[in-house]
Amino acid sequence: MAYKRWITENITFEEIAESYPYLISPLLEMGIKVIVCGDVQWGTLGEEVEKLGLNIEEVLEKLNKIVEEKGGPQKNISLNISFGSDSMKDENKE
Repeated sequence: MAYKRWITENITFEEIAESYPYLISPLLEMGIKVIVCGDVQWGTLGEEVEKLGLNIEEVLEKLNKIVEEKGGPQKNISLNISFGSDSMKDENKE
């Protein structure tokens, strides 16, 4: 079965950690470390796969299957909440 190519050999480990954190464990099971000494590893997935002598197409197929099942990259949500002093002043007037 052909899966959408969310993950390519040129993806950086930083992008995996940020957008696809659920891939860290499956990658570790394949012997590919995303986090080294508490920091995200430098380089690309393809570079590391080549160093380890793994088959890049097999790795990409497994990872893209997982991403497809999970629905793509995780959405990063950032909330900007501020409590203005004006709203507090209005409440205290009563």
